[in-house]
Amino acid sequence: MSVCQDCKQEMQTAKSCTFPKISGKTRIKYGEENEDWGADRQKCHDCAVGKGGIHHFGCDVERCPKCKGQLISCGCGLEKLSK
Repeated sequence: MSVCQDCKQEMQTAKSCTFPKISGKTRIKYGEENEDWGADRQKCHDCAVGKGGIHHFGCDVERCPKCKGQLISCGCGLEKLSK
């Protein structure tokens, strides 16, 4: 069992994280990234969200809505989640 530290949902069964914004910016949904992560074929390999869902915070696939780089390592400082 792996629970998202933010939305408190079980990641293997949750359709999406429930926080659509980060630092006031709309988060990029799985399948809307510039890279093909296989959303048409499978759930996210890291956080198990389905296509069209919002990655669980800390997912290594999630892109930064500001720079489009990997959110967990981009350095933009986006970290405040909001509903």
